[in-house]
Amino acid sequence: MSSISEKKAVFLGRLAIYPISGFLSRNPDPAILRSMEKKIFKQYPPPAGTVVERDDAALGSLDGKVVAVIGYGTMGRAHALNLRRSGVDVIVGARSGSDSGNKARLKGFNVLSVGEAVAAGDVVMLMLPDEAMAQVYTGDIAANLKPKATLGFAHGFAVAFDQVKPDPGRPCFLVAPKGQGDMLAVAHAAGSGVPGLLAVTKDSPDETWDLAASYALAVGCLVGGGFVTTFRAECVSDQFGEQVVLCGGVIELLKSAFEIMVEAGYDETNAYFECVHELKLITDLLHRHGIDGMRDRISGTAAYGGLTRGPRLIDDRVRGNMKRILEEIESGKFADEFLLHHRDTEKLAGTEADSPLARTGRIVLPRLHPDEPTD
Repeated sequence: MSSISEKKAVFLGRLAIYPISGFLSRNPDPAILRSMEKKIFKQYPPPAGTVVERDDAALGSLDGKVVAVIGYGTMGRAHALNLRRSGVDVIVGARSGSDSGNKARLKGFNVLSVGEAVAAGDVVMLMLPDEAMAQVYTGDIAANLKPKATLGFAHGFAVAFDQVKPDPGRPCFLVAPKGQGDMLAVAHAAGSGVPGLLAVTKDSPDETWDLAASYALAVGCLVGGGFVTTFRAECVSDQFGEQVVLCGGVIELLKSAFEIMVEAGYDETNAYFECVHELKLITDLLHRHGIDGMRDRISGTAAYGGLTRGPRLIDDRVRGNMKRILEEIESGKFADEFLLHHRDTEKLAGTEADSPLARTGRIVLPRLHPDEPTD
C-alpha cells in the first residue's frame, strides 16, 4: 500500500467495518469469478434503484482487457492495487518524473506517460483531480484513445459538468466507491470492500453496464451492493453531502460549539472532548444501527436534549441555506466557482489549521492515539 505505514493500515482496517467474508476470501482465485459469468441485468439500461449484488457479478467482461489507470493518487492507487489483486492487467499513466509515477513503480506497476498508457488501454480509468480533468483529457487522452476503448470514472464531476465530453457511442461508465481510497485498499486486501455507485452514459452500448459491474467487483465496490444511479445524481449528491454535512456543516458546527464553550469559560480540553471527540461515538452508532437505533443506545437525557434542541439549531433559515447550496450545485455555479478558485483551498485550510480547535486537537490526539499516525 504505497504510502500507508503498517500502523496506518491497521487503523484504516478498523474503519473498514464491512464483513471480511468478502468475495476474495470465498473465491481467492479470480479465475473462479471469471468462470461464473452470467447475465447481471434483466434490462438495459437498468432502472434506477437496481442493486448489483456481489454474488451476481463476475469478472468476465474484463477478460483480455488492459486497464490504464490515469492518475495514481489515493483513489487511483487503490483501484490499481485492487485490480491487480483481482487478476486484471493494469498499467499506470503518469507524467514524466512525477512523484505518483515513482510510487507506482515501487509497487511494481508498468508506468507509462499518460498518452502511451491511454493508447495501450482497453479501459481507461480517469482518476485525476476534478480541476485537472479537462486539460489532461483534451491534451493527452482524447486523441490517444483506441476506437473501442471504454472511459471510466470514480466520480461524476467531469461528465456531469461537461469537463469531459465522450464522443457519441464511446462506452463510458462510473464506479464510485462509497469510501476513501486508503480504506478501500485496506478492505480489499482483507477480502472485503465497500458499497459503490454505478452509472453509464446514455450513448454507451448496453454491454457497458456489464463491464461496469465487472469493474466494480474487481475493485471491491459491491460489498453491500452496487447501486445504479447517474453521473449527475452521484456528483450532485456527493457535493451536497460534503458541503452541507461532512466537510462543511459538521465542521462549522464543531468549531462554533467549541468556541462558544471556551468563550463561556470552559476548559479547551473539556470542550474538545464534548464537541469533537464524542462525535465518533454517535456516528459509529448511526453507521451501524441507524438514527432510531442510535437513539435507543444513548442516555435518556441525551436523547431528549437532542430531539428538542436539535430542531432549534437546524431551523427554517438553516434549511433555506441548505436549499440554496443545493441550487448552486445543481446549476453548475459551484462547479464554475471551484474551477476558478480551487487554488484558494490551501490558504483556506491553512487558516483553519491555525484555529483554537485545530490546535487543541493537535495536543489531545497524540494522547488518545499514541500508536497511530495523526497526519
